[in-house]
Amino acid sequence: MSIPTHTASQSEAIAKRYGLEAVPESVRRLGQMVSRPDATTEEIARLIGQDKDFTARLLRAANPRATDPEDYTTTTVEEALQRTGMGMALLLAMHDPLLRAVTKTFHTMAGLDLQAAAVPVVPGGERVVCEIAFAGKATGSAALSLTRPNAFQIASQMLGTPPDELGDESESVIDDVIGELGNMVVGNFKSNLCDAGLDCKLAPPVIKRTSNHKTLATPGGLSERIGFNAPNFELMADLNVNPWDD
Repeated sequence: MSIPTHTASQSEAIAKRYGLEAVPESVRRLGQMVSRPDATTEEIARLIGQDKDFTARLLRAANPRATDPEDYTTTTVEEALQRTGMGMALLLAMHDPLLRAVTKTFHTMAGLDLQAAAVPVVPGGERVVCEIAFAGKATGSAALSLTRPNAFQIASQMLGTPPDELGDESESVIDDVIGELGNMVVGNFKSNLCDAGLDCKLAPPVIKRTSNHKTLATPGGLSERIGFNAPNFELMADLNVNPWDD
């Protein structure tokens, strides 16, 4: 038993049909601005300063040892940009559309209400990982990582098939389902990158099983791992992007 494998363009159509959210205007404008080689720190700082939540995330990134905002030594957006670099601003901007794509896709397709959480310590045991690379004005990859029981759970839910009826081909069924979810998540994320002026194309999903899951690395790029939780369910999403590789 298996489900059909969709192309990236088909996945984007599915994302639109199911109402996956577009990137917020402030994030779209930031992506466009940061990707411009002539953008100034002052311009970017003014734009970020208009978004309270984004400002808070950037200041947290610029004060990694502080546990409370009162302990921050870097206190303005411009100081934070000078300390972390422009790439950090874009990585934080891309965090938002990836988070939205993950939570909306899993809610719509699997009935799971995922909440972003502190990145968990990776538990032992085998994980099912879906990696999708993208290349163009932005180069990098995104990956979804689940425990094997959680991947089995998702396959059962999406196919409407009791776990004990998945049969001898359950491993290939899991691969198909997780690959399809990955296509939809990253297809929506790609649309947001394109909206931000960072046109790129997706590679087919690659599914692997590993007990040593590490954050991927993109040459010259930046990486972030986002954790998601739901009752008896845990997911990690890795984002790796080089916005200047054209």
